[in-house]
Amino acid sequence: MFRQLRALPYTKKKELYGFLFVLPWILGFILFFAKPLFTSLVFSFQNMEMTPEGLRGVFIGWDNFEYALFKDPAFIREAVNSFINMLYGVPLILVYSLFVAVLLKHKFRGRGFMRAVSFLPVIIASGVLMQILKEDVFSQGMRGGAESVYLFTGAGINGILQELGLGAQLIEIFNNVIARIFDLTWRSGVQVLLFLAGLHAIPGFLYEASSIEGARPWEQFWKITLPMLTPMMLLNIVYTIIDTFTDYGNSVILMIYNTAFSQVRFGYSSALAWLYCVLIAVFLGAVYLLLKKRIVYMQD
Repeated sequence: MFRQLRALPYTKKKELYGFLFVLPWILGFILFFAKPLFTSLVFSFQNMEMTPEGLRGVFIGWDNFEYALFKDPAFIREAVNSFINMLYGVPLILVYSLFVAVLLKHKFRGRGFMRAVSFLPVIIASGVLMQILKEDVFSQGMRGGAESVYLFTGAGINGILQELGLGAQLIEIFNNVIARIFDLTWRSGVQVLLFLAGLHAIPGFLYEASSIEGARPWEQFWKITLPMLTPMMLLNIVYTIIDTFTDYGNSVILMIYNTAFSQVRFGYSSALAWLYCVLIAVFLGAVYLLLKKRIVYMQD
């Protein structure tokens, strides 16, 4: 068997290695997720009721989906808000993670430690922990019911911005961006790691040749680094969009959860989940079609 593996072409070996890496996920999906996924699809076409014998479903066809799209204003409103938050949240995460990755690429004392720190939130952070930290830092004090205190929106920094002549809307945007630094740090670990991998995959001779031609570091970034990072950029965009839409604090996710476990409407919540999944898939498809022509591959 090992002789047969050694005799395989290099491309076949790469395909085999890739399959082995995703095999644990495939097994986990088949064993733990496939059945609940199919069950939720069945529930979405039924009106589920609690009975002494357990859940009982009555087939109602597409009624749950029609109610969500045409009769439930809350779902449309929360879905639109979710998309709006994604439109400005994803670019912030990408710019921040690229900036950190570029800094961590250069050699300096303690670089390995800083790389570990940048990825540490991905390992230790959970939804509950992050919510507690956000509330503790940005929102309410923990001493005797103190009023809400925001870290970056005090009168001091607002006064400075007003003295600079910035308008009220621009100050509000600035405060919102600064207040998201905490979230950016906790949500950018995977993106930083992927950008670092992409940066190290760029051949060094490209920078050497451009330096001989007189290119400055700023020009090298725009002409070499950024174009060569476009495949990783697309991957990070897809990952960040999915992560944003499925975040524990997403309003649509909370609505689906409350519909199922607070209102005990498992059929309707399943329909909302599938409808939300389809909307995300359509949006991701549109993003991919829009960006795939801008991707620069190494062999090109």
